[in-house]
Amino acid sequence: MRTIEPEIVEPTANLPQIHARRLDPIAEIPLYVARPGLRAMPSGSLIMAGCAGLQFWTLSFLLWAMWWPTPQTPRLLAFAIGGTATLLFLVVLVIVLLLRRYPGFLLGVARAPFIRLTVTDRRVVWSLPWQRYPLMEIDRARILGGILGTVDARGYGNAAMVMVHGDPAADIDGNIHFDRLPDVEKFVAALARQGW
Repeated sequence: MRTIEPEIVEPTANLPQIHARRLDPIAEIPLYVARPGLRAMPSGSLIMAGCAGLQFWTLSFLLWAMWWPTPQTPRLLAFAIGGTATLLFLVVLVIVLLLRRYPGFLLGVARAPFIRLTVTDRRVVWSLPWQRYPLMEIDRARILGGILGTVDARGYGNAAMVMVHGDPAADIDGNIHFDRLPDVEKFVAALARQGW
């Protein structure tokens, strides 16, 4: 009769490895922090503000024409009140139509001066001071580096963050572009730091 010998497992066999998990997480190291302010407004914002200002100047002229001199008769008073109500209704209608048609664009323009851009050793974060969670964050594994554009005498300039091929946050060239960043050379250096 044949006996079956038990299999001996060598100590060097591939057994589950015992590992410890850190209870105190390692803090991120901020490499670059920017609050561009009004310089973060998209290109052409000043022209748009000028056009809107001209429209409001025209509205104020129309209101002045309706209310000066003060309407003396009930008919003139009714015309002034009706004209003012019509103008206000048209202004509100235009604002509502713009908000319904381009909500993301107008919201982005409104909060652009308040966005803080932070580059750490682990990620790039866009955040607002009144929100607990960031608007967007990109892990360092998705970033290949940075490209420096034109820089003025005060250190403001343009840059591009080069993303991995096919990243959904990138444009058609595979980049995310930044305009008028303060200390833009430090931004590109933070993206090019070892470990990215």
